[in-house]
Amino acid sequence: MKASDGAFFCTEAGYGRFMSFSEILDQAVPVRLLQNIIQRNRTPNGLLFWGPGGVGKQRTAMEFAKALNCTEHEADACGGCLACRKVAKGNHPDVKIITPAGKGRIINVETIEFINELAAYQPFEGRWRVILLQDAERMNLAAQNHFLKTLEEPPSNTAFILLTEFPRILLATIRSRCQQVRFGALRPETVTSLLLQQHSLEPDLAAAVAAVSQGQMSRALDLVETGKREVVLDFAHRLAQGEDPLGLSEEFIQHLRAQEAAIKATVKSELEVADAKESSKEDRDEQKQEQMALIEALIRRDLMEYLYLFKTWYRDALVFSGTGVSASVFNRDQMTHLQAEAPGGLERKLDAIEKAWRYVERNLSIERVFRDLFFVLAG
Repeated sequence: MKASDGAFFCTEAGYGRFMSFSEILDQAVPVRLLQNIIQRNRTPNGLLFWGPGGVGKQRTAMEFAKALNCTEHEADACGGCLACRKVAKGNHPDVKIITPAGKGRIINVETIEFINELAAYQPFEGRWRVILLQDAERMNLAAQNHFLKTLEEPPSNTAFILLTEFPRILLATIRSRCQQVRFGALRPETVTSLLLQQHSLEPDLAAAVAAVSQGQMSRALDLVETGKREVVLDFAHRLAQGEDPLGLSEEFIQHLRAQEAAIKATVKSELEVADAKESSKEDRDEQKQEQMALIEALIRRDLMEYLYLFKTWYRDALVFSGTGVSASVFNRDQMTHLQAEAPGGLERKLDAIEKAWRYVERNLSIERVFRDLFFVLAG
């Protein structure tokens, strides 16, 4: 159900199977806190789940929503009652997910007003209405101020859960009125184990990907499924071997353009499926704006991820050249290449990657950004 051009509702949890708090990995402190909240019947109207991406914030939020409405268990979800099954399948009328949308991918005032109207009523069938705000920091200032009024005069039996990696972007007054729940990175052993369960990987490769992902399972899966890491390693090795940086930068840009085309094709196919449904021209135009914003966000995320991977490589080279200790290296399956990496100028290369990051954030030409970067990395 669409709220406005500032955000849209999604009720699909996407789990595919029943779960409970016991299956949330490496987040014992947040889970214990949430269970205590339910046991003491002290559920706040605002909760702020913050921490790195891909560590289980949304999954934990959905388990919390299930536990609040479970008809069989206290302080956890049974996974089998009707309420638990509905939340797991994404069709519980009292559990909503809001994601940034529209041209700027924001959550705007109209969206906050919409959910306020929804929250003004008692839950339809559960004990609690639970509204998740993904990337809550993308509420614009006006929306944050409007949401603050909601927290100051909260509706009964409605819990707002704000999910974010960047809590300080939110107003301090919002943070102070929410129960803060901090999530940490997953242990490398956990990420390695999950990768081995879900993909046919060599143990050394799985361990290296887990280390590079820095405890973020979503990043680890992306690295395995997209091959970004292999692309960056190939270019880093070729730069170290003395290949022409101008030619390599042009080749890398071609790769990025191909990735952009793939993203656009995927989003376009999803849009065509949506257009096949009955909808007004206004809804289709709004949907196209959302899709274009999504394309831009995905392309930007990919660029940042490539820069992150270059950074991890030259960080490894610097650490190994200074310590000679392989245990401190992320790309530990690449020790032969790391040993061949020239030790000089590594700080300058890392500085150049940071500068390229800032240039991408400013929407500078990626051709120029990566051309200049590759010349530094070749030095």
